[in-house]
Amino acid sequence: SCRGESAGFAHLSCTVKYAEHKNQNWNSRDIDTFVTPWEECANCHQNHQNELALDLANKFVTFVDRKYPHDQLMRLEALRLKLGALEHVTEKKAIVYNIISIVRQIKAETPSLHEHILFIEAMTYENLGRIAFAEGTKEGAKLAVAYFEKFRDINKAIGSFTDASIATIENIIAAAKSRCKGSDSVSREKWLANNQSLYKEAIKLSGHGETFTINAGVNYANHLKKAYHGIEAERLFTKLAATCHRVHGPDHSNTHRVEFHLQLCKMRVVARKNGDGWEAFQALRYAEDGKQCVIQGPIAEPRNIQDEKIITVASDDIILKLGTPVVCHGLDTLHINGKIGELRSRDKKTGNNEVHFEDEDVAPCSVYRGNIRILFEIPDHE
Repeated sequence: SCRGESAGFAHLSCTVKYAEHKNQNWNSRDIDTFVTPWEECANCHQNHQNELALDLANKFVTFVDRKYPHDQLMRLEALRLKLGALEHVTEKKAIVYNIISIVRQIKAETPSLHEHILFIEAMTYENLGRIAFAEGTKEGAKLAVAYFEKFRDINKAIGSFTDASIATIENIIAAAKSRCKGSDSVSREKWLANNQSLYKEAIKLSGHGETFTINAGVNYANHLKKAYHGIEAERLFTKLAATCHRVHGPDHSNTHRVEFHLQLCKMRVVARKNGDGWEAFQALRYAEDGKQCVIQGPIAEPRNIQDEKIITVASDDIILKLGTPVVCHGLDTLHINGKIGELRSRDKKTGNNEVHFEDEDVAPCSVYRGNIRILFEIPDHE
């Protein structure tokens, strides 16, 4: 099923036969008509998801190899569909190199490429860039710069980039170049502004429920989180999750992904001293009117909850992670008592935290850690 049990089920073999039947009357001109039966559900007109998407992409590759063995364009389309269905970087490598090889063959035969082929080529270079950048090495970063620049140049040539898209890819290139030098020159706030623009553009172009918009929203929310805007990030993930459940259903890959990020965002992480170092724990709740805190951990990478223990410690013995939503209490400055905010920075000498409040009329201020408490549940907007 494309959307889970609520949408019913169909045999994979029946879906394949339907797609093959639709392709029998193909006019050899409209490529979208050829690809759509393999990519899109005939019932709800959404793209197939999860294992079904990959199974159909594999069947599509087999069909093209059998029916159009000498048609490079058809094979290019089938591989593009498979590339989009794959999730793991290692699995994508062979596909992207295959696509690049086919594009080069087509270029040798037809110097003036169709815009759609150029789009596939650009998408492939973007994937190569992400694969190289994910290696985390200077050599990988150098390759990533070259791939991302090709991705940028092709998209500029075919006019498929908006101003926000150009700004974002330039930041990605700048980040890759910085890694080549062993530094990071792109600020969190700059990334945040670009991703906010991309999300707003996606809503304007596609509406709130399209996968393109959901992806842009997830990227924006993650950058909010990285910039320590914890409250806004959690509110956005909550909004995206509600949209996914309403539009795509509970079993859709978009819904699973957004719910995963939402749960990570709702987790309140604290640090506790252990010998010469610090260990990460998940704060669960307060006890004894806030004097103590119940925590679970320590959190290992990858996390294994079965190995963790739930203990109660003095609240003064834990340090809150930057970005954590908090509420102020017990302050002489009465107007900020009860105000909701988040930790943006910390003074290492005094231990005071810079709190930025959700109420924009309240200026950020330095607050002693004894006068803040973790906000475990963010209230709805009034």
